[in-house]
Order: sequence, then structure tokens, then C-alpha cells
Amino acid sequence: MHLVLRLLPLALLVAVPAPARSADGMSCPGGVVSVGDSRLDLLGKCGPATFVEARPAQVTEWVGDRVQGAFRTVAITVETWTYDLGSSRLVQYVRIEAGKVANVRSGGYGHASGNRRRESSVPRAPCDPTSIRAGDSTYELLSLCGEPVFRDLREELISVAEGDGAWATGMSTVVVKETWTYDFGPRALVRFVHVRDGRVTGVRTGGYGYSE
Repeated sequence: MHLVLRLLPLALLVAVPAPARSADGMSCPGGVVSVGDSRLDLLGKCGPATFVEARPAQVTEWVGDRVQGAFRTVAITVETWTYDLGSSRLVQYVRIEAGKVANVRSGGYGHASGNRRRESSVPRAPCDPTSIRAGDSTYELLSLCGEPVFRDLREELISVAEGDGAWATGMSTVVVKETWTYDFGPRALVRFVHVRDGRVTGVRTGGYGYSE
């Protein structure tokens, strides 16, 4: 009787599924996706996810030094892309924060039947990538290049600790910033277009694109 009672917890422990394990990246038909890669890299290399969940999140940052500065509350979108690669492989969960891969973890074996093929679903921008310039309006950008592959929104609630004039102590303001992602194909660099108040404020280049 005592022997059975002592073995029971061990049997229950064995029956519990193993927790999801973290990894530095994920291997896909189009290449390896690593932490820090863009959402476009994930889509281009691995194709659309089996399931996508999104939720808003807030992060509070301090900008300044020990004497003077401001608290900044940043609202971003956190997504989890789930890839079910079939019953013979582990499910992959990719966490995306503000448009970048923040974490990759594996779960149990999948439920999908058959081998999942990577689908090309990245639209190509119809414009010349060098035609995107700071100072253009968002209307001009859309008229020239069409809708981007992704739009990432970042809201910053800034509370000023010290200052003068319009930036008096105790004031706060919301600054909305967007990043539009444009793909121009495998022979051109991706453009990450920064937008604020209806205007292009800057353009950053990434790696080569994925659209066909």
C-alpha cells in the first residue's frame, strides 16, 4: 500500500506534457528565421502562419538622465504566429513585438495532416524604391507604391518631468508613429518607411525582398 502511494506522484509527473522550449530561431523552406528578424522575414521564409493571435501591450521607458528626462509609455502590438507543421514535427510559436521576432519556442507535436508547403504571399510594391522620400505625404506614398505589406503602429505617451514653455512640468502628449514595410522583390532591398502625422519622416533599408 505504501509502495503504490509513493509511485503515484511519479506516474502523474510522467503523464504531464513537456513545457514549450525556447529556441534562437526556426528553420523554414525559405531559410532560418532568428530573433531580431522582421515580420516580413518570417512571412517570406516560412509563409503564412497556421494561426495568428494579436493583442495590445504597453511598455514604460525612461528617456533622459538622472536629473532631467521624461517617462514614455509605448503602446505596441504583440503577435503570436503558430506554425503547425504536421503530426511528425513540433508546433512552432513565434512571438512578434512591434514588427520584430522576439522569441521562438516549440510545443508538442502538430495536428495538421500532410506536409505544409511554403506559400508565396508577399505582394510586390509597384514603385521604384528610390522614389520614396522623407517629406512625402502618406497619400503620395499610397498613390505611388500602394498598400504596404505591413503597417506597424507605435503610440508613445510622453509625460514631461521638467521643462518650460509648451513642455511644462506635468504635461503629456501622445505621439503616433508608424512603420510601413514595402517589398520590391529578391533583387532589391526592403524599405521600412517611417510615418508620422501623415508624412514620411525617414526610410530604412532591410535585406533583400521575397515577392515573386
